[in-house]
Amino acid sequence: MNSPTLYRPGKSVIHKFDSRSKLVWLICGLVLAFLFFNPVFPFCLLLVSLSINIIATGRYAITNTLTKMFILMVISFTIIHGFANPLGKTPALFLGHVISLPYFGPFTLEGAYFGLTSGFRVMAVALIGLLYVSTSHPSDLVRGLEKLGLSHKIGFMILMSLQLIPISARESQIIIAAQRSRGLVERNILDKIKGLIPLFVPLAVSSMERMETTAMALEARAFGISKNPTSLLDTSFGLKDIVSIILSVLIVVIAVIIRIKLGNFNWINNLHSWTNVLWT
Repeated sequence: MNSPTLYRPGKSVIHKFDSRSKLVWLICGLVLAFLFFNPVFPFCLLLVSLSINIIATGRYAITNTLTKMFILMVISFTIIHGFANPLGKTPALFLGHVISLPYFGPFTLEGAYFGLTSGFRVMAVALIGLLYVSTSHPSDLVRGLEKLGLSHKIGFMILMSLQLIPISARESQIIIAAQRSRGLVERNILDKIKGLIPLFVPLAVSSMERMETTAMALEARAFGISKNPTSLLDTSFGLKDIVSIILSVLIVVIAVIIRIKLGNFNWINNLHSWTNVLWT
């Protein structure tokens, strides 16, 4: 993540959509992800959003740090809920064996079901959010939000927050490389956890220094003195944006009707084996 922003320049079809259209996609994706209590539906949404990300940004959709973090998050959700979720009652079999932890008990199918559902939900929405920020130029993104009624100051705050993510990731890599050159030991996971302490302090200090420098620069340029600042860039809706929004809303409406007619497809009370987690 060497770029100072999450935006990836490109000429894909997704890049040509207005940022407000992608914001509607994000909202619709959020509704779809949490509409059904079942891991299959958010997983399908996850695959669709990942495929669109690959079409838009290529290898970056898979190799970037955020996607890797999302995958680890799904695994963590599954493990934590598998052992600690109070709904768990059916032990899961791994090659015919039950895995248990002291004070927590066995890994359960209900916990895995809950963890996979929660993890896939968050990852699906996060990937749509990544598509939103990686295919929308920061200026277009903020300009689109301002046209929706957001103030210029809040838009700038959002822009700075988005820029802070890749900058912090890049600085953390530099700090880790410097610590390794000084003999940082990383033999096991405990050593890596201990290494987070010397990583956090310089990262926090550099972030505060950067914020102070940015604040001074903004004050020197009289930022916020004008309530309605003009912009060199402008964003406009096209036919493709209108069609994409109509299709997105239509999909959500159909999903809501299915939810009302058929329920939320909750299989957590009918789990007897791993296959029941994905199909009952």
